[in-house]
Amino acid sequence: MRKRIDAMEKTVKEQGDSAAADRQKLLNEEKRLQDALDALNRAARKSGADLAVDLEKAQNDLAQIRGTLEVIGHRLDAAEAQNGERDKKIEANTQAIAQKQKEAQAAARPPDKTALYALGRQKLELGDEAGARQLFAEFVQRYKNDELAPNAQYWIGDSLYGEGRYNDAIVEFQKVIKDYKSSDKVPDALLKIGMSFQAQKDCKNALLFYEEVTQAHKGDPAAKTAKEKERECKKRTASKRK
Repeated sequence: MRKRIDAMEKTVKEQGDSAAADRQKLLNEEKRLQDALDALNRAARKSGADLAVDLEKAQNDLAQIRGTLEVIGHRLDAAEAQNGERDKKIEANTQAIAQKQKEAQAAARPPDKTALYALGRQKLELGDEAGARQLFAEFVQRYKNDELAPNAQYWIGDSLYGEGRYNDAIVEFQKVIKDYKSSDKVPDALLKIGMSFQAQKDCKNALLFYEEVTQAHKGDPAAKTAKEKERECKKRTASKRK
């Protein structure tokens, strides 16, 4: 019996020791969890404070940026206003210069048609084709029925031919043929139309005008040149066929 009692007491003691050990483990685990929660709370409070500082700094930076943008905006408005005034002055000056140039050109124009035509010829000889054309065009416009008008019209086409503007030249030479049929410049205009086509390697059309010169204006000096040009075109055409 005593042995049984001792065994039971031993068992109870062992069970009590085990329970005490388990309780201690639970207490230790509870303490560990509490420490972890405290650490998390401290970290959260610290992060919140840091965020508040960063937010305040960002707001200050944004305020400074807005202030800077506002200053820049005022400066841009002022610059645009100044540019507007400058553009108005430039436009006014440009118009004034253009008016003065126009007045100067008008003042430089010869007072009579003979001098106007002579000045056009002079510019043409000096290589100022554009200036010559302007004077000849003015002559034709103002004195269309004058005996020098066909010549002026011819020189307009000739100046374009000299610049290699062959199609434009053909248009101007055609005006000589159309508007001044009885002029002695008609053979020259026909010849130059043919040469304009030939210069563009269009001998088919060039030959039509060379033949017109040689047949309708046999006694004109242009006919001799037309025959020479006609031979050149025919020779070139024959060489292409070989």
